[in-house]
Amino acid sequence: MSMMDKLKGLAGKSPDKVKRGIDKASTFADEKTGGKYHDKISKGSEQVRNFVDKQGTRSQGDQEGRQSPGQQGPEQRGDQSQGGQSRQ
Repeated sequence: MSMMDKLKGLAGKSPDKVKRGIDKASTFADEKTGGKYHDKISKGSEQVRNFVDKQGTRSQGDQEGRQSPGQQGPEQRGDQSQGGQSRQ
């Protein structure tokens, strides 16, 4: 499992913790650069927070899908060679 896969899993399971970490990291970077790159750091951290929100939404959708196995989402209907599971 790659580092990115681990981060995606963590973002889906504990989005609040990940967001706190993002805030701490951006504050640290902003302080270390003396505010010189504040706009870029803020923009980057906002993009990461949006990504975490999307992962949390996907994780909730996956959990709902596991609770009712008879119903398949639109991303699972196309490839039946994988047993009805989609690749992500």
